Amino acid sequence: MQDGDIVAYENLLKSVEESAQERERELREKAKKLAGEIRAEAKKKAEEIQAISIKEAEKSASIERNKQMYLTKGDIKEKALRSRENIFLAAFDNAWTQLSRLRQDKKYPAIFERLAREATGAMGATPFLVHVDKRDLDLCTKTLAAMGIRCEILTDIECAGGLVASSPDGLITISNTIESRLERIKEHKRLEIYAILSGG
Repeated sequence: MQDGDIVAYENLLKSVEESAQERERELREKAKKLAGEIRAEAKKKAEEIQAISIKEAEKSASIERNKQMYLTKGDIKEKALRSRENIFLAAFDNAWTQLSRLRQDKKYPAIFERLAREATGAMGATPFLVHVDKRDLDLCTKTLAAMGIRCEILTDIECAGGLVASSPDGLITISNTIESRLERIKEHKRLEIYAILSGG
């Protein structure tokens, strides 16, 4: 990889990281706003229930209050869970929209090379096959040749970019496609982002 390609690749990574940080800031702001709205709604409903309860007989008021508070908490909790999931999914839908066009980016060959190095390097000395989208066949052939790697290349997957390395028997598989990378980040960040959205 030439120095210019490395710089371009590092700039792309920096740009993606800055975009992710901006999105995280937006998520934090939305989460704080959502948490405030939920707290305000909970407080308002609790006050309404309390006002109704005072007007009723002590026993029936106590029963009704407990019932309504239980239902209100359940409604608010369900709404919060739905909102959290929607915000989380929207963030990754946005990321997917950007990454799905990566193959058209002039920096894609350098990115593909890095993904290829990671996947093939993880296979070590084990004989392996490489699986790519047919749109990446020429790029993959040139990239592996430049890396001095000889192996069979199969065009048996569809993806937004990247590749999969596997042992001939399929027992070992290293997926380094755009989709698999995004999914790994998604699962890794899910708990962290949910904690932010919960105000934790």
